[in-house]
Amino acid sequence: MTAHSNVMNRSAGFSLIELMVVISIAAILATLAVPSFQGMIASSNLTSTTNDLVATFARARSDAIRRGKRVTVCMSADGVQCTTSGAWSQGWIMFNDNDHSDANADVDADADETISAVAAALSNQLVIATKGSMPYVSYSADGQAKLMNGGSGAGTIRICSTSSALSNDTRARDIVINFLGRVNIVKPTGVAANCPAPT
Repeated sequence: MTAHSNVMNRSAGFSLIELMVVISIAAILATLAVPSFQGMIASSNLTSTTNDLVATFARARSDAIRRGKRVTVCMSADGVQCTTSGAWSQGWIMFNDNDHSDANADVDADADETISAVAAALSNQLVIATKGSMPYVSYSADGQAKLMNGGSGAGTIRICSTSSALSNDTRARDIVINFLGRVNIVKPTGVAANCPAPT
């Protein structure tokens, strides 16, 4: 009985060397996993922001058709008024654009234009750039993307991550809006880390 209880006491715990080996292996695995985890977070942020902007455009188009009046999504630094300077990264708003006579999108309280969606500025290493000047996307009653003067509002908006955890082939998504107002997401390749505007 004494020999048996002696064996049981020795196998009841870990030795210091066994514990050090386990901790070393865990540290090595954690070091290998962190860059992959950072890439997963950056990719998730890119996908989430792309989906948010696409959903805003889809809702604006749907609302314009439903209301029979224009609905506009524009860049906005304060969540109250549209801006023509800066980039979409500063945030955007969606509003019922009853009086679209201005050269640029503008929320006019006198025309009973209400803001129905607000997106805050991005803070997760994301840059949003456009092909040419595109401070707003406006949908007419027939669902087409239009400029304020009635011309085609087709264009491309690029959402891009500056994170070093993503490769040049995975760091960007282009939102392509055709003249009918339909949105298509394209995954461009070879986009540098400085996130240039789409060409």
